[in-house]
Amino acid sequence: MWTRRKFIELSCAGAALAHGGLAAVGETPAPSSPPNVEPPRGAARPSAETAIEACRGVLQRQLGSRAAEFDLHLLPAVDGHEVYELSASGGRVTVAGSSGVSLCRGIYTYLREHCQAMISWSGHHLDLPARLPDVEHHRVVCPYKFVQYLNPCTYGYTMAFWDWPRWERELDWMALHGITMPLALEGQEVIWNRVWLSLGLTEAEIDTFSVGPAQLPWHRMGNINHFAGPLPQHFMEEKRILQRQVLNRMRELGMKPVAPAFAGFVPQGFKRLHPEVETFTLLWLRKEFKTIPRSTRTFILHPGQQELYRQIGKKFIEEYKAEYGEVEYYLADTFNELEVPVREDHRYEDLERFGRTVFESIQAGDPKGTWVMQGWLFVYDSEFWNNESVEALLRGIPNDRMLIIDYANDLAPSVQGKYLPGQWKLQKAFFGKPWINGMAHTFGGNNNIKGNLKLMATEPSTVLASSERGNLVGWGMCPEGIENNEVVYELMTDAGWQSEAIDLATWISAYCRSRYGDCPPAMQQAWELLLKSAYSSHIWITQQAWQAEPSVHPIAASVDAGPTFQRAVELFLSCAPQLAKSELYRNDLIEFVSQSVGGRVDEALALAVQAGDAKQDEAAVAHAARAVEWMRRIDGLMNLRPDRRLETWMQATRAYAKTDDEATFYDENARLLITTWGWPELSDYASRVWSGLIRDYYAARWEAWFASRHTGRSFSLDLWQQTWLSAPYRPSKPLPVADLIAESHALLSEVKSL
Repeated sequence: MWTRRKFIELSCAGAALAHGGLAAVGETPAPSSPPNVEPPRGAARPSAETAIEACRGVLQRQLGSRAAEFDLHLLPAVDGHEVYELSASGGRVTVAGSSGVSLCRGIYTYLREHCQAMISWSGHHLDLPARLPDVEHHRVVCPYKFVQYLNPCTYGYTMAFWDWPRWERELDWMALHGITMPLALEGQEVIWNRVWLSLGLTEAEIDTFSVGPAQLPWHRMGNINHFAGPLPQHFMEEKRILQRQVLNRMRELGMKPVAPAFAGFVPQGFKRLHPEVETFTLLWLRKEFKTIPRSTRTFILHPGQQELYRQIGKKFIEEYKAEYGEVEYYLADTFNELEVPVREDHRYEDLERFGRTVFESIQAGDPKGTWVMQGWLFVYDSEFWNNESVEALLRGIPNDRMLIIDYANDLAPSVQGKYLPGQWKLQKAFFGKPWINGMAHTFGGNNNIKGNLKLMATEPSTVLASSERGNLVGWGMCPEGIENNEVVYELMTDAGWQSEAIDLATWISAYCRSRYGDCPPAMQQAWELLLKSAYSSHIWITQQAWQAEPSVHPIAASVDAGPTFQRAVELFLSCAPQLAKSELYRNDLIEFVSQSVGGRVDEALALAVQAGDAKQDEAAVAHAARAVEWMRRIDGLMNLRPDRRLETWMQATRAYAKTDDEATFYDENARLLITTWGWPELSDYASRVWSGLIRDYYAARWEAWFASRHTGRSFSLDLWQQTWLSAPYRPSKPLPVADLIAESHALLSEVKSL
């Protein structure tokens, strides 16, 4: 039984939003594939006809009967690069492509550029003309071999509790946006269990090794063991079925999924079986996480244990392929945010040995497999990873059998004096290894308004044209969480399919017409100011002060809600008479107004603290009450969007529960990641601007904290948070918002009085 002690002890968690915005327009769309239908074990290679059928399925789900107006054909790829050709006349669109993805990408580009349409996570704008417009024949060849998508952490911060209907919507989105290489990391725990049992470990030892559903990304990367688990068997079985469906659809569309592989980490019970084997004991971010429980430590095999590496790697890949079918690319991260266990006087020798040994473990299971590695380790610990160290790690792997994802090139330079982006330049384009240039955009799934759109529009083409680019083969988008800042992902996916820089002024105008149906002058002015404010900065962790733990120094982290942003929001709101009927306009308005008002909430919190420090009790109470009231009104706005509700997140977890005990377990597991995570240094790392979370957690937490200051009673923040987490979630009623436009005007006007 899941006990309260298990929940509170070593708690960290995460889950994923069930709501998806992709939908059809007009007539009733074709139904999605039925959930809970298990595909056959393994998978046959898709035929050429499968690509057309897969694309047709995407169109029917998204366009309904209008899908019949598109004629689809296949053509060969160009030196391994995707290609599509498109023309339209007489109300019919003819598209030829090298895969299901290229067909979908060509069609979506046509819909956006010629029909002013958009399909996004939060909704759609698909007011298609009665007769599809004519377009001259044109041909587009993707400049990259791979357009890569997802981060291992996305599988916790967003996708931990997704079901097949939500995954199918995402796969449609991926295909339409031209994604050719997604990470495919579901369903591996059931394979690992088989491997560990076959090697002699007990079920109890595996349970001790495991973590909760939302912590799986960091367990897979060797960061944590024995944390908020064990993982229910039913959950693993559901994920096994889900991964078959996901991989089959990816293959049908012509994607190149990246599967997991053995990176060297073993359960502690493995040492019982092999007491003679040398392992290294590691602790995640030991210098930063002063309070991380020591029981979460992980164990990695010494690289001298080549035979064990090969044995475990071979068992895993063979069992994985027997269950899920053939794959070509394997993700293995050995030193992700971990100290590297090498002898300083033999550093380069040990690093080369590690690299060669991990590669050989993949080769043992798939002689033709390619090792995929995140380049984040070089960014995270740039002081350790000098040129000689990186070259040594990579030296033992053939150039054509490795792929490095250098995905943090939009990170703020030298964060905390340590994290250093632009590793492809510093590391000489990874010494001949194929690599992917990418951006992370968001950490922890934070959904504040942010992103450097100018950088995203220009940097990919600059790198592609650089004489120092080396063996650049791809463009990647690796956010720790998705379903936020949709303009960022429309722009970044466009960047993956063209070699020239994007003219942002022209692109934004077209984006607004496709998203909202029009771009009046005030909208153009609003976006000019957004590009100078919230959408102008490199990224790191973001949150407004009201989202952080209460303190006497309430400070926002990298969120722009200043005067320029506020003026942009006012201009955006002034377009309501023309655009208020647009679902996507309303969605964006909610978020823009919330961030603008949130900046004033931060100011009110600071004034309340200052007044309290000055013993001005009446003023302190007034400012605190005003801040809490505005937070609850932001909550009311967010409640208008189902995809911005904590309750939606919670509903996704309940679908996985087979018993009441499991439901209770998932309830807390789903809330922990987006609140305390598990220890103080990570508290609110995954903060969200979500209805329910705002009123029942952030606002209530500040209210309790201010009450203790006013009355002089003692207050334990940790106890308050753990009490909230350990009780089953019962959402309070949000403030009703009868008229979004009127409430937006009222809030923006009211906060000016501060």
